[in-house]
Amino acid sequence: MDVYLLTNNYSNYTNNTNIMKTKILTLLLLFITFSATAQTLSLAELQNICKLSNWQTGNDILTRKGWEFYGSVKGDESHYAIISFAYDLSDWNGDYASGWARLFIDDDGHVERVYYNGPNAAMNTIKNSLAANGYKRINSEIDNSNITTIYANNTFELKFSTFTSDTQLGGTKASSSITLSRK
Repeated sequence: MDVYLLTNNYSNYTNNTNIMKTKILTLLLLFITFSATAQTLSLAELQNICKLSNWQTGNDILTRKGWEFYGSVKGDESHYAIISFAYDLSDWNGDYASGWARLFIDDDGHVERVYYNGPNAAMNTIKNSLAANGYKRINSEIDNSNITTIYANNTFELKFSTFTSDTQLGGTKASSSITLSRK
């Protein structure tokens, strides 16, 4: 009888441990998914930010998604004001982040242009969605370590650049960026 109770209690302990492991793993996967989604900006989100009549709303959208204010430059009559954001900024080297975004603001506070550099998968998702959103290729250019393709629809011009960039460990990797401008 004592052996039965001992075996039964061990079986319950093992089942409870497996349930706890499953719950922890599920929460961890949800957190990772949320973090990756927060950094990723879709073409629709970029277009919405670029249409904003005030930069404060663009600031709110990015900060709600986990982007951190990185810096700003005051504009003048011939230059846009620029607000820069970083996602997952490196603690030991402030020049590296998982993603970068910049809002270019005119004298009236309208967002006129959005720059976005994020994970390659997000960049490819945006590139693959251009035709479905009415964009057509206008031009392509090859430069030193940089290929730029320009697309446009009725409302926006989008520059898609692929370039090599330095990594935190001293190597290089292919990266992409998007600059979306109002027409």
